[in-house]
Amino acid sequence: MNIEIANRLVNLRKRNHLSQEALAERLGISRQAVSKWERAEASPDTDNLILLARLYKVSLDELLLTEDEIPEPGGEVQAPSQGEGAVWADEADASGFSLPGDSREPEEGCGQEEGNRQEIWENGIQEQDGQNEGRYYPMAAAIIICYLFIGFVFNAWHPGWLMFLLIPIGYSLAVAIETGNAYCFSYPVLVAAIYLSLGIFFDAWHPGWIIFLTIPLYYPTVSWLKDRARRRAYKQGRKDGQGR
Repeated sequence: MNIEIANRLVNLRKRNHLSQEALAERLGISRQAVSKWERAEASPDTDNLILLARLYKVSLDELLLTEDEIPEPGGEVQAPSQGEGAVWADEADASGFSLPGDSREPEEGCGQEEGNRQEIWENGIQEQDGQNEGRYYPMAAAIIICYLFIGFVFNAWHPGWLMFLLIPIGYSLAVAIETGNAYCFSYPVLVAAIYLSLGIFFDAWHPGWIIFLTIPLYYPTVSWLKDRARRRAYKQGRKDGQGR
């Protein structure tokens, strides 16, 4: 993230008398995610930018400090000023919480966007590809060493191979905690690991398979919880704005 935008986020938070913990609670994310934004180590996703703009009662242009002209197809158009038709983040349907293009797909740099993850803004917010990969390799190396050790020493090649499932589980859990986004957690891999463990160690292939039925429930539950947190943040932001 551009350091100027990061400083802007710090100033806006302090101007609104919010701690990082309080802001994270309103946005439904972790405090570590807010801290990374303000240290310019990560960038807020689109939904969180909208929530921040609503909460601070500023336009997205002001939030991102986009002073340059924004080119559009067919010619260059001057960015509108706040008093002349600027798009404000609280221009949402008052009966709900939808915005144009507001989808409910797996979001915020996880799922289908993995591998080509970028948040590109006119003011130069940096790519986030590979941001968390530094922790992946030590974890993978440690598990490989442990597997070779129990294999050679205890001849436990099977079921020791189950340890390799800890790599995506541990890595995705760390990313989910830091980003405050449960979509990032590899829940299906966890379910597969539990099922294999039940079958191999307890011969409970049946009814152990029932645990797979929780996978279709996980993502709707996460989506519901995130929507609930966003609605709460939206209502709180409007309430705070009306009280000023």
